[in-house]
Amino acid sequence: MGSGLVRVGVAVTLLSLSGTGVRSARAEDGNLPGGTSISVDITAPPDGAVKVSPPGVVVLQGTASVGTGVAVPSTLIVYVLDVSFSTQSAGGTCGDQNSDGNSNTILDCEIAAIQALNNAAVTAGTVGRVGLAVFGGKNVSDPGDTGGFPADVGPAAGDQLFTGPATDANAAGGRDLNQVVMSARSEGFPGLFGGVNLFTPKDPGSNGTNFAAGLRAAVAVIANSDANPAVPAITNRMIVFLSDGLANTGGMVSGVVVPAGVTIKAFAVGGSSSCGSDPNGLGSLDDVAAKGAAGSGCTPVPTVGDLPNVVPGIVASKLSSLSLRVNAGAPVDITGSASPALPEAGPASVIFGGAGSPVLVPLAPGIHHLCVTATGSDGGGGGSVEECITVTMVTIALTPPAAVNELGTPGQTHTVTATVAAGAAGGVPALTVNFAIISGPNAGATGFGATNATGQATFTYLAKQGPAGLGTDVIRASFGPDVQGDSISDNAAKTWVDRTAPVASCVEGVNPHGNKIPPAGSTTLPGAKGGQNEDGFYRLIALDAVDPNPQIFVGTAATPLLFGPFASGTTVKITEATPSIKPMAGAVTAHITLNADALITALDASGGAASVACLVPPPPK
Repeated sequence: MGSGLVRVGVAVTLLSLSGTGVRSARAEDGNLPGGTSISVDITAPPDGAVKVSPPGVVVLQGTASVGTGVAVPSTLIVYVLDVSFSTQSAGGTCGDQNSDGNSNTILDCEIAAIQALNNAAVTAGTVGRVGLAVFGGKNVSDPGDTGGFPADVGPAAGDQLFTGPATDANAAGGRDLNQVVMSARSEGFPGLFGGVNLFTPKDPGSNGTNFAAGLRAAVAVIANSDANPAVPAITNRMIVFLSDGLANTGGMVSGVVVPAGVTIKAFAVGGSSSCGSDPNGLGSLDDVAAKGAAGSGCTPVPTVGDLPNVVPGIVASKLSSLSLRVNAGAPVDITGSASPALPEAGPASVIFGGAGSPVLVPLAPGIHHLCVTATGSDGGGGGSVEECITVTMVTIALTPPAAVNELGTPGQTHTVTATVAAGAAGGVPALTVNFAIISGPNAGATGFGATNATGQATFTYLAKQGPAGLGTDVIRASFGPDVQGDSISDNAAKTWVDRTAPVASCVEGVNPHGNKIPPAGSTTLPGAKGGQNEDGFYRLIALDAVDPNPQIFVGTAATPLLFGPFASGTTVKITEATPSIKPMAGAVTAHITLNADALITALDASGGAASVACLVPPPPK
């Protein structure tokens, strides 16, 4: 399992909407130098995701694999087999691989190791061609000893220096390469035969160990392959060099020219061999490996029976690490988030950022480029593959943040604007913003809208009328949930007030029977002087834009709220006398007497007040 949460600290660079300068190619599938498939896939968030801030954190998840996809057969392996008579020595546990009647010899284990490697190459699918060279020696200490030859690995006429690892051109005896390897012999005195019998006998001799000849024979196979290009192309060339001894004949290893880019994997087999020993000054197995490109080397295998298990590791693949780049920042190791834990031998697949091992990437508002790289290796060396996604981190702001308006006449509306922005990159279009009044006199009203090219969406609502419409609405604009379940919101306040006083008036009213307005000397209008209803009948009127039922009081300038409250439309009789009020029947509610002209005062529910004078007739003469 992974090692737990990975919180990625990054130096954040904001990227513009129009151009980032950062490579945005999606390269999630590829192949290692040896042809093994390697892939990485960011599964969450998706490419182009919009994330919200706060929390401003991306939870990154994905998969990586090696050896599970389509391999490219781009590798050539040349097996180099030591057939000196010392390989007839017992010491292995590999049976009688060449049917020579001698079981469990070093040569048997060399043959078993080459077959195991060849079978592994077939399984991996990364090897397009194989060849074989055998070496030994005719005469010890002979600098001119030829001592090594490329093998003929095909049944057709002439020498076939390379074939496919699984090829069985004669449809008999199994894979051609295996047939040739299993025909290898090493004989002691007096025959001294050492070599292969198929498909054309090759006898370099077994009375010596000629490293230079074996290496030169392998180079000849490579040259023959290079002269006959393959489809797909061979881009990785490798020599696998097996020996149980030390060079004691032929030329010097240093004199062999190996083409550039060829990797050499040497194996010192058994206790009599060594990677570094060179008692005869002709070159050690380390020197053989040193002729190769980067990644070459010599591996001691002191226990001969281990050889068939060790050698196939040459074409083994491995998924070794994962890293994350944010924008143009340096890679951050996220290997610890992988499950199963890395490194993992191929074929293998892992999950990164899964349950228990999340990869948390904090990001500032803006547009960001996230790239995950998977690194692995195979027989051709190390390599990597990268996938990149773009994530937009946004905030939301609601304006105006606060406003106060008169509720006023019916039809009052209020508009707010939500802006969804990605930091310095500006507004983000085509996002849905939800609006809701979450409290206040207009609570419950909702709406939604898509952001325009500048990232703005508006919401307009009609205010509730009457006293119930007074108060403060809290309006919320929200975006989300995003692709990972997070949401953002911002609130604004709108206060509806009633600061406009009611309008009061005093007009001539009907008599108690309700069917006649007594004649007056002149019309008495609100605030008028010089005329009066001589009988004192007045209709009291109060109008307010918010309060449908303002209260009316009748008094004088000295005591304005002396009598009341009365509802608008009430008819009273007002005359001059000691202040008093008496109920009346019929259309007239009361008879009010005052010792001065009447002052009609209207009060609304918000405390607004307005007054108007109403002339009081003098007492009858």
